[in-house]
Amino acid sequence: MATLHQLNILVHIAFGTLALLVGLAPMLTAKGGPAHLRTGRWFLGLATVVLVTAVLGLAVFNFRPFLTVIVMLSVYQAYSGYRVLRTHATGPTLSDGVFSAVFLLGAGAFLVLLPRIALVWSPVVMYSTLGTLLAMTVYDLSRFGWLSRWRRGAWLYEHIWKMMSTYSALLSAFTGTVLGAYKPYSQFLPSVLGSAVAMGFMLYTYRRR
Repeated sequence: MATLHQLNILVHIAFGTLALLVGLAPMLTAKGGPAHLRTGRWFLGLATVVLVTAVLGLAVFNFRPFLTVIVMLSVYQAYSGYRVLRTHATGPTLSDGVFSAVFLLGAGAFLVLLPRIALVWSPVVMYSTLGTLLAMTVYDLSRFGWLSRWRRGAWLYEHIWKMMSTYSALLSAFTGTVLGAYKPYSQFLPSVLGSAVAMGFMLYTYRRR
């Protein structure tokens, strides 16, 4: 079991490093162009391996509440950000609503249990991460009430935000673990930077439309 755990960690680190490097390409290439779409798919594929190994590590080998919260947010952002592209013409489906509801309940349950859990990461990071997940799931469920406006263009800004958030979540997990001596700054500054970059891309897109 120890050998499998070490192998899982090695795969997680290797693919996480590749995801952080490859993830820069969609940011730097023309949005919607062939290179952007191709490298975006590569990033999602790498991120999927990172998240699957993270789930395996937490569920089978070593459960850590603080990393579980980060993984929950990353999984939700990556999948829902991908689904935006698949459903932007028709709007989110019932399965998308169920997916959001499940994560909303999971985040709510974690929020209730958090005071009983010994926190390794800063409480500010934990509560803000859960708050972000709760806000995102509530927003996604609200889309069913304004589908026509969402299809006209809001989906694009949502895609930008979620994919940048996926990248910054991976970066936060990396820096928060590797640069542990600089907590909590190494935990939340990548997310702050990612949010600023996402808003910059959204503003740029708005001005070009």
